[in-house]
Amino acid sequence: MGRKKERYAPTERIGVNAVDGIVLKELGWIFREQPIVDFGIDAHIELSVHGDPTGKLIALQIKTDATRSRCPKGGYVYHGDTTHLDYWLGHALPVILIVHLPKCGETLWAQVTADAVKHTRNGWSIRIPRRNSLGRATKAALKKVFEGTPGQQRLRKLTIDLPLMRHIKAGNKVSVELQDWVTRSVGRTSIKVFIDDRSDEQHSNHALTYFSGHSISGVAQALFPWAKVSLDEDFYDMNDELTPPWYESPDPDADAEQEGESVASVEHGPRIYPYAELGGGEVRVYRLQLDLNGLGDAFLTLSDHLESE
Repeated sequence: MGRKKERYAPTERIGVNAVDGIVLKELGWIFREQPIVDFGIDAHIELSVHGDPTGKLIALQIKTDATRSRCPKGGYVYHGDTTHLDYWLGHALPVILIVHLPKCGETLWAQVTADAVKHTRNGWSIRIPRRNSLGRATKAALKKVFEGTPGQQRLRKLTIDLPLMRHIKAGNKVSVELQDWVTRSVGRTSIKVFIDDRSDEQHSNHALTYFSGHSISGVAQALFPWAKVSLDEDFYDMNDELTPPWYESPDPDADAEQEGESVASVEHGPRIYPYAELGGGEVRVYRLQLDLNGLGDAFLTLSDHLESE
């Protein structure tokens, strides 16, 4: 495996880490860094209710101003170029600009909208009121930004995963690691996405997701509806010493029945089985490869058409 690429400079990482902590500890929502560099988008927040993900998302651009030693009494004015503004205003997700001020210990936010920005000779600016401190005090206001119909939410999720789809279309590999807590009535899994471009591998940790009534391949399909899900054979070949011996020489038909799946869902490739167990068999760990299905191909075609000149 190659050396992991650094996505952020040290100063930028300060802001990303601060926002991650606030979202988790004060808002109780899910913070997800963008696993592939996306023009102008650093991360996403998924709204959760009582710990359960809702599928409602917003996009974040995070800036760190380490030079300002005093907190801005009248608010913070951010200046940007028109290229980023056009991208944010046309984004499928609501875009939030967050500015972290480490020397005065404040993190401010504002939604980027056409009404909120002021055009200048060299670009544009937006004023972020000091009262818009990211945290519990503005949770209700920020929650309103997530609104949208179920169809809009599904479109937003596809848009978030567009860089992954393009990465696969370019001939590169994307895989995901999931866990199955087999002793629990309601399953749960952490989500780790691996992006391999033949010269390096990056990974992105996502939040815990709860599920019931699905096999692990069904969970992957629900998380990535644009993908065909299969065993990551290369990874399993390299880590075959980790596979529990009682998983060898599987019977695909019997396994499909055990998992509650149709035989047709597993007959075109190796059946899906864990490569490792944790906690004395309480947790099974899977590594699955994602490839484009019909929805993924169609969404790429649509996106290319919409973005063409």
